[in-house]
Amino acid sequence: MLKKLINLAWRNIWRNKRRAIITSLSIVASLFFVLFMRQMQLWTYDYNIKNSVSNYVGYIQITDSAYVDEKIIDNSLDASAIPTETIENLENVSGVYPRMQSGALVSTGIKSKFAGVMGIRPETDNKVLKLQRKLAEGRLLSDNDTDVLITEKMAKYYQVHVGDTLVLIGQGFQGYTAAGLYNIKGIIRFSAGDLSNMVFMSLPESQRFLSAPDRFTHYLINIEDSQYLNQVAAQVKPLIKDEPLTARTWEEVLPGLKQGLELDSNSGLLIVGILYMIVAFGMFGTIIMLYNERQFEFGVLNAIGMHKKTLILVTQIELTILSLIGIVVGNLASLPLLYHLNANPIELTGNAAKGMIEQGFEPYMGTGLYTQVFINNSVIILVISFLASFYIVSKLWKLNPLNAMRQN
Repeated sequence: MLKKLINLAWRNIWRNKRRAIITSLSIVASLFFVLFMRQMQLWTYDYNIKNSVSNYVGYIQITDSAYVDEKIIDNSLDASAIPTETIENLENVSGVYPRMQSGALVSTGIKSKFAGVMGIRPETDNKVLKLQRKLAEGRLLSDNDTDVLITEKMAKYYQVHVGDTLVLIGQGFQGYTAAGLYNIKGIIRFSAGDLSNMVFMSLPESQRFLSAPDRFTHYLINIEDSQYLNQVAAQVKPLIKDEPLTARTWEEVLPGLKQGLELDSNSGLLIVGILYMIVAFGMFGTIIMLYNERQFEFGVLNAIGMHKKTLILVTQIELTILSLIGIVVGNLASLPLLYHLNANPIELTGNAAKGMIEQGFEPYMGTGLYTQVFINNSVIILVISFLASFYIVSKLWKLNPLNAMRQN
């Protein structure tokens, strides 16, 4: 019986090909734009968390609790306090990276400016920070290097090149003076955030500069996928047994960024809602046309013995098939573009790039291939179709065969 009803519904759809095509295309177009926008939004968040936030603060950051409120070298932690090997062996953890971070007055000639100073382990951090890709001039640091890397932004400000010398003056551990002359070994591109105003040293050299041997300001813990963040954090926190130490997720370290991402996501959902309203009105218009065009037919079918429940079921199947056609075509139509932009993100220029950099994001545009986005939006289209069909359900349930045939 159901097979016959489906066959009947399929034939009814293509009796008016123009209406069927217009309805399906409205769903295809709306779904295409919704998928593109949401995949781009979520990709942008993940990309910047992975390539900016995770490299600077880590998915999870271990610090002394005093360092949370006052980021000075005196609040650094002893290397022996962190069970790095145990943490590295946890499931979904991709690496543990010690960092020594401070600040100093950086000058050359008559130009001076305060900048961050970050001690890194070149053996691992060159890869984590993707410094090879960002290298604009010169060479990268080695593990026991005594030279430094600076950013293009700093090189432009100081008007220096590879081989020039910078003077660094700051405060070291427990009141020691931190001072030194450092040759520039390389210039790297960091267009966004605090890393764009940073001097990079090898970790041993930064500890010597700050008179803090075997100490670190914080440890970064990176994970394989952001979806495991809370799971890994729950495993790491019990391992930090020293009372002064604390383990925080990036959401706790940068609550402002998290709120900004949520606000941006909600504004995107508003646009998505408008597109869904267009789909809803398109579906509702189709249903009204379907009922008005076939009112006489419904009256005749009911008069000769077809039950109203059967009429309702057939029209529901018709609308479901139309929705499914639009959903399948919309998903398939979006895949080539989404796949291309996922594999080849576009580097933005001009005002668009400037706006993203000012927000702390890297100026790239790409799209994700998140399965949940495809599923969620496809289900929403089906729900809209189901809700819009209540109009024809109510009309068919109240159908009077004689009146329906007279009005034709």
